[in-house]
Amino acid sequence: MHGYSNVYSMKAVRLLICLAAMASLLVSCHEPEPEKEPVTVSVSPSSLSFGAEGGSAALNVSSNGLWYARADASWISVSSTSGSGAAALQVTASPNSGDARTGTITFETSDQTASVSVSQLMFVKADPVQKTIREVRALYPGKDYTITEDIFVEGLVISDYRRDTDGGLNNYSSAKTIIISDGDAGLMLYCKADNKTFARGQRVRVNLKDQILSVYAEGAIQVNGLPLDNILFLGTATPEPKTITVEQLLTGEYECTYVAIKDVQVRSEYMGKTFYTAADKGTIGFEDASGKQFDLFTSQYAVFGADAVPTGSGTLKGIAGKYSSRIQVTISDKNDYAGLTGARYDTGSYFSLKQTEASVSGDAGSFSVLLAANVPWKASSSHSDFTVTPASGQTGGVVSIAYTENPSTSESRSAVITFTTEDASVSTKELRLTLTQQPLEALVECQVQPWLELPAVKKEEGKGFFSHDMTFNDQLVRNYSFWFDLSNRVSLWVAYPLYDGLTRGTSRTDKWDYDPIVPRRYQGDASRSYTGYDRGHQLPSADRLCNAAANEQTFYFTNITPQNGNLNQGIWETLESQVRGLVSSCDTLYVVTGCVLTTANDTDIQYVKDVQGRDVAVPKAYFKAVLRYKAGEANGGYSAIGFWLENKSYGSQVISRSQAFSVAEIEKRTGFDFFHNLNDTYEKEAESKYDPAAWGL
Repeated sequence: MHGYSNVYSMKAVRLLICLAAMASLLVSCHEPEPEKEPVTVSVSPSSLSFGAEGGSAALNVSSNGLWYARADASWISVSSTSGSGAAALQVTASPNSGDARTGTITFETSDQTASVSVSQLMFVKADPVQKTIREVRALYPGKDYTITEDIFVEGLVISDYRRDTDGGLNNYSSAKTIIISDGDAGLMLYCKADNKTFARGQRVRVNLKDQILSVYAEGAIQVNGLPLDNILFLGTATPEPKTITVEQLLTGEYECTYVAIKDVQVRSEYMGKTFYTAADKGTIGFEDASGKQFDLFTSQYAVFGADAVPTGSGTLKGIAGKYSSRIQVTISDKNDYAGLTGARYDTGSYFSLKQTEASVSGDAGSFSVLLAANVPWKASSSHSDFTVTPASGQTGGVVSIAYTENPSTSESRSAVITFTTEDASVSTKELRLTLTQQPLEALVECQVQPWLELPAVKKEEGKGFFSHDMTFNDQLVRNYSFWFDLSNRVSLWVAYPLYDGLTRGTSRTDKWDYDPIVPRRYQGDASRSYTGYDRGHQLPSADRLCNAAANEQTFYFTNITPQNGNLNQGIWETLESQVRGLVSSCDTLYVVTGCVLTTANDTDIQYVKDVQGRDVAVPKAYFKAVLRYKAGEANGGYSAIGFWLENKSYGSQVISRSQAFSVAEIEKRTGFDFFHNLNDTYEKEAESKYDPAAWGL
């Protein structure tokens, strides 16, 4: 009885559970659960418009949940691509350089989408603005200035400084120089290459955007490093000079202007001389009736340099200029001095010096001073190591003071040069020039470092090792090193690293100057081009554009050699550019650029004169040894190649495999041991072979 009762109880419980479940099901069917609220999204405004220059605009998004944003065009960006709730966003359009364009920004939630249409106007290039030359000159603020405006000037070429082989007068320090005038003002153009095309009397248009205005040696305002492609020929016209007086000329307001200076004559001390003489260094003095004086400058290479200077009075034409703050005139056309045919006039007695104080280096040399006189005079020196030539004369002229090397490296010394006359017609009968010689610069070499680009440096008489640092990314790093031939005034090699960032950031400075760490007596003066040769860089200027200071060091005279112009502006420039182009495909390039002064077939060293008349050796050939490092490649990541080019004109500007060699071959030709600081195994492998295809040949 008891057992039966338990069984019955279990069945009853199960029945009750089933009935409860059915009741629950019936209740749920009649009382449905509320629907979930949808996630909405809205945007304001629904459309945005931008000008071609691009920019940013505000956009508001509102949602009750999560949202995501995406743009269907790469030129559109949104400040946030996801979020929740309401948000204030910024939509940015990049500048447009082409046609008008449209795009869409889509906002999405789990339930809705909203879109914003974006449009941008087409790019319309503004026409360049023409400015007068005077307006362009006014842009110069007293230091180098880059013209960022899209402007141009038009003017007439009033100079003809082209080489005589190109039909010019060859009457300037560089054939790269052109002077243009618009009739009101003038401007000097210093071009990247020799001007062989634009002659006197041609009207031209010059594009000045991105060009640099500068002043060299306290002289004329110039556009520095102008590509010849920026000059467009427009037609021809006859240059007409502005008639002025000597007094007006001396104001300096007519710099780079073609002028006709009336009522002048050559000073008596220059009568009978030619336009160029070595003693006068091409400077001929002129005067007006009141005694006001100016200089006529003639290059030693001018086609009329050997012509006699007319002795009559009249009008002298030429281009007014300035060099080292001195006002001077240069001949623009051989007819410029045809008007000096009148009778000479008497200017009265005069006796004066151009300057009374001067300073010279500690090296042996000479200093020239202009004595303006038309009376007899004598000169004497207070120091036996300072010799005056000539020591007397009947008229003035250029007087030279020769001096020996200062025996002291710490103390300066001075000499007083006294000029006297006994002529009763002048009031001042004694003139003095104090010449101070600085201490002799000591030759101090730099310490050799274990840098990968350095060839082996062995102490050798007449050679010296030097190195320059630079600042890059706020750190002091090495710029370049060089092995300098002290007697021949050239670097036999220049070694430097090349990596990303060094070739961009500023512009070419053209700051030609002496190297401050090498005594000047050992350097050639390359402030002007060598006769028949370009001033060729070994470390290219374009390899150091990271900042102005680093670039200026590439214009030190120790980095310059007399280089064939067609080579420098042709295949050698191609090689330099090709080496630069390798930077993007590796971690670092280690480059050695150098020259040889003799070869097995030509053992005589050839020389050219610098501005000071000193001998500078002319290389027979140039070489490059290039070591490339790229992490993860074979041979520890190192590979190398060499190049060899003679100092001559090449018919092609393309580097071919015939000019490429193994570094081991370049070592045989030069006697230098390249990349000796590299692990011996890697060095031997890299220097013994090269793959022309891997180097773009």
